[in-house]
Amino acid sequence: MIIESLPAKQRDAGADVSELEWEIGELVYTLHGVTLEEIKLVEGAAK
Repeated sequence: MIIESLPAKQRDAGADVSELEWEIGELVYTLHGVTLEEIKLVEGAAK
C-alpha cells in the first residue's frame, strides 16, 4: 500500500491517496490490537 501511494504522489503531488492511508491505518491499529473505541478516540482527537 505504501509502495502504491509513493508513485502516485511522485506523479502528482495532489494525488488523492486517502484510501491507501486509511488502509495503512487499519493495518497499524490491527497490529497493535487497538479496539474500536480506542480508534474512535484517536481519530476524533486528530480532527
